[in-house]
This record gives sequence, structure tokens and C-alpha cells, in this order.
Amino acid sequence: MSIFKTMTRYLSAMLIHLFAGHGYGLPANAVRFMAACFALLSWLSLILQWTLMYDRLEPGIGRAVARFFGYFTILSNTLVAASFTLWAVYPVVIITEPWLALLSTALCVYIIIVAVIYHLLLRKEFPLTGLDRLANGMLHSWLPALYVISWSMRLPHGLVSYWQAGYYLIFPVLYLGYIVWLGRKTGHYPYPFVNVTKIGYPRLWLNAFFIALAFAACSLLLIFLKS
Repeated sequence: MSIFKTMTRYLSAMLIHLFAGHGYGLPANAVRFMAACFALLSWLSLILQWTLMYDRLEPGIGRAVARFFGYFTILSNTLVAASFTLWAVYPVVIITEPWLALLSTALCVYIIIVAVIYHLLLRKEFPLTGLDRLANGMLHSWLPALYVISWSMRLPHGLVSYWQAGYYLIFPVLYLGYIVWLGRKTGHYPYPFVNVTKIGYPRLWLNAFFIALAFAACSLLLIFLKS
């Protein structure tokens, strides 16, 4: 418990340091420690979610994995976990490469949309308790917040442009094709607003259009903030 408290105080102090505008002065070891803590939280949250979901998924590891990664939440948080892990291995305080700025901003868009859609559309529809509530809170609230904070502090102005916004939509479009294909193969759709068997294809494309608008609006907002 004392180790946990020490780690929490250390993390809190570094976050306060970042918010105070002195994040660029953090030593590499402090950045590595913070990123490693974020990565550990991310991977543990994903493992917990997998453990909770596994018994409810279809038998067979292949089908279970396909359904698990059928959730945009899981895919986005896996990318967040990988990003934090790479940040821990390569403790870059300031992003300087344009391609890395593009990728990190795209991921920031995805994880923000994960949080917004969950809290606006899904949270009240699927009330949770116990460990389910903990896992969902981590994947839909805390980890998105941590990633947005780290993105904001590491990405300087001028590395992203409005013309890049179209690239941010590539992954969501591919994901839509994947879940439609997965639904036709297994009969399972991860979200009610894409469940073709209940809402039909016309409503699916309409929902997809509005969600795409949300992705585009979020992309343009983040680019505006960092342009």
C-alpha cells in the first residue's frame, strides 16, 4: 500500500508539474516513469475487460478474440496502451515529427469519440456494477483523459494541418466495414446503433453519417487547438 501511495504522489506531482506549464523540463526518467504507469493502467484495464467478457463471448478463442476486438473502445484503448508503452521506451517530451503528430492526434480523436459516445449514448442504457463498472470507467473515462492530457502537453503548435483531417477518418471507416462483416458472420453487433438486424441498413448508414460528422468535428477542433 505504501508503494502504491508513493507512486500515486509521484504521478500527481508530475501531472501538476505538467499543468503548471513546466512539462518540457521534466527529466527523461520522470517521463518514462509516468508513461510506464499509464501503460500499465491501460494494459491492466484491457486484461480486466477481457477477463470479464470472456465467459460471455462465444466458445472458441478465435471467435472470442474477433468479438472482443469488434468494439471500437477495445481497439482504441489498445492503441492507447501501445502508445503509452512506446512513450515509456522512448521518453519523448516533445513530439517533433509530423507523422507522429498526425498519428497521435488521430488517436486522440478516436479516444475522445469513445468517451463521448459512451457517456452520451451507452452509459445509461447499460448500467454496470463492481468490476464491470471499474473496467468501463477506466476504458471510457480515465484512460481517455490521461491520453488527451499527454497529447496536449507533448504536441506543440504547428505540426498538424486541416488537410490531415481526412486521414483521421480512414480507421473509423475500416472499422465500420469490419463490424458489418463481423455481424453478418456471427450475428453479433457490438453497438445498438450499428445493429443491422434491428435497425436495417438505411438507419445504419444514417447513424454512420452522423458519427462521421462527430469524428470530423472533433478532428477539426483538435487541429484548430494545435494549428
